Amino acid sequence: MRMKITGLIVVWFLAQAAAAQSGPTWKICRNPVRVFNRGATADLTPLFQWWARQPRITDKNADTNSSPAEERPLPAWSRVTGTKLGVVGPSWVVDAVVYTSPTVHTNARIFLSNPPAVEEQSFYGLKDELADANQRIADARRVYGANTNAEAKAEAAVAVYRHSVSKVAADGVIAYTRLAIQKHDAAALALNQIDQLQTARRQLEAQIETIPSSDGVYQVDWFAILLGHTKAGVPIYDLGLVSTTPP
Repeated sequence: MRMKITGLIVVWFLAQAAAAQSGPTWKICRNPVRVFNRGATADLTPLFQWWARQPRITDKNADTNSSPAEERPLPAWSRVTGTKLGVVGPSWVVDAVVYTSPTVHTNARIFLSNPPAVEEQSFYGLKDELADANQRIADARRVYGANTNAEAKAEAAVAVYRHSVSKVAADGVIAYTRLAIQKHDAAALALNQIDQLQTARRQLEAQIETIPSSDGVYQVDWFAILLGHTKAGVPIYDLGLVSTTPP
């Protein structure tokens, strides 16, 4: 028994380690086409293809000075991750980790132009929908439980009346049989509602997993270009407007 428990503990630790190394559930390289002022566009596809071929590390705090042998395209673009600290005009202030490759990064406070506000709003909107779905599931489970218990009590009453010799026994059997059927139907309806809500919840959870977040808080995780100038000494990056139309 002790060996079995030890084996289960080892399996659990391995599972936790695998989960920690699995990386984000959202796509890091997404929406390659960016649009800027006066219709200028940038296509990050070559950078994304290069990025996918690079080795990776899982600890974002483990800096490395290694230089990829393959020439990196679009050197002004970096993967910018981090937490939104505030809003200054049309830009976000971000406590960022800036990756020039999957294994090379620096920490920096930055301004982010054309920030992903729509994605952030979508994330918190989905979270609200998920919370509502969880509450409705809990309510439906309470309804299901109450009707299931009421059905069981009605069936018990039917059994008592069937063994009774009183004058109202037949009426009792009829009345409690009808009640048991009503409660059974109500419980079945609640159970069907639970199934539907759980399906909707899984869909919401799948949508949320496609958006960068950490501990329920939206996180920036986009490729952005370093504009080459600063504001109050803080570097400015620009995400560009996301477009699904090739340049």
